[in-house]
Amino acid sequence: MSEPRNDGRTDAGADDERLCIGVVLDHGRNRALLTEWLDATYDVLAPEADSVTFEALAERADLLLLDERAYERIADRVAAYRNREVSLFSPVLLLASSDDARGSVDAWANVDDVVSTPAEKAVLHARIDGLLSRRRLSRELAASEDRFRTLFETSPDPTVVLDDSDRVVDSNAAFRDLVGVAGDCRGRSLPDFDAFPSGSVEAMCGTGDGDEPGSSSVVPVQTATERRYVECDANDLATTPDHRILILRDVTERVHHEQELQRQVDRLDEFAGVLAHEIRNPLGIASGWLDQAERTGDPEAFDRVETAHERMDDLIGDLLELARQGSVVGERTSVPLAELVTDSWGNVTTGDATLDVDSSIAGRTVTGDPDRIREVFENLFRNAVEHGGPEVSVEAGVTEDGRGVYVEDDGVGLSATDREQLFESGYTTAEHGTGFGLAIVEQIAEAHGWTVAATDAAGGGARFELHGVLDGDAPTVEPA
Repeated sequence: MSEPRNDGRTDAGADDERLCIGVVLDHGRNRALLTEWLDATYDVLAPEADSVTFEALAERADLLLLDERAYERIADRVAAYRNREVSLFSPVLLLASSDDARGSVDAWANVDDVVSTPAEKAVLHARIDGLLSRRRLSRELAASEDRFRTLFETSPDPTVVLDDSDRVVDSNAAFRDLVGVAGDCRGRSLPDFDAFPSGSVEAMCGTGDGDEPGSSSVVPVQTATERRYVECDANDLATTPDHRILILRDVTERVHHEQELQRQVDRLDEFAGVLAHEIRNPLGIASGWLDQAERTGDPEAFDRVETAHERMDDLIGDLLELARQGSVVGERTSVPLAELVTDSWGNVTTGDATLDVDSSIAGRTVTGDPDRIREVFENLFRNAVEHGGPEVSVEAGVTEDGRGVYVEDDGVGLSATDREQLFESGYTTAEHGTGFGLAIVEQIAEAHGWTVAATDAAGGGARFELHGVLDGDAPTVEPA
């Protein structure tokens, strides 16, 4: 008998793997003859002959071969052998001494096949090979299932299997991370997870209008830290028809890109509509006065034409500025806020208006595109002068929470304005205003992740606040 390897098998050839048969026969002579005959093809272990325990033999054997008396003596241990590996077929072959014994095998629940003795070697060999073939197939299936389980569990795409009641049957680590659950998810329905809004659940489960099996949909998911978007592919499991598998692929970047493209399209549509609407009026005025100037030579008519042209030039400049705002922000750097404020004031025609830079601004910094930030302050200062008059007083400082910036004036305030339309393109209450300055302010602020709000100043004028602007640094100079 060949010397078994540690796993109970030895090589019969370069590519052949010998399986192990455990021979447990109470009849010593039969055991010796059968062991000698099987040893030419298989690794054979017999407890009585090899001084091994039944438990050690059962751990290594691919098949148990027993006679009636041995089976009756150790039936409980044979049952344990059969159930040791749920995913593997562990066959038991019984040698029965008579046809009567063979007929009573129904009482032996842990026996897979019975061969009457004396048996022809060819018959016994065929029965053994048949059982071992099933053993090999079950091992291959188990290996495939293990590979699938590994792929399933380690897949970067969150994946979940649902039953016909939309309850979780299985899930992988990526899915559990997505929904913020550390333990087992089985038995829970998708609405139980806070990560999925009700509309998302309907789309994922295919219960929405027009949904069909095998369809995919993009749904929002709220993780512990942010809102993400996933594309959900739902398909029935071929092996278990009443189960469905949902594979979620993160498409957040794609959705954000599509949303940004849509915003750009909307801005272009807005730009085209406003341009057509706003330019038509001064163009008509210029055309009418030009006709009169040509007929009469009246200098005032030429002045009116020039004024209309200047109006169109202002409109075109502001519209072009509006069109390139939004998410189009250049390189971001951290710059001193006081420097930005004073530079912006110097770029605006302010007449006799005055600027007071509150000491709370000293030493504070802001991170963003410096050119775009200057345009924010330029438009806020220009708005104050246009609405407050040439002698208006303007103040810039830090909001009470220490993270925002305000620009306020002592002019006429916001009583005559429609605050819901205040930041809309083209809305203005100034006689010569274009109505695009505050729209530009809002778009640049949103592109930086800030918010802008309009309110009344303490002195009765207008106050505009930019929230989330300042870096988390402390001022180097305490306010007076």
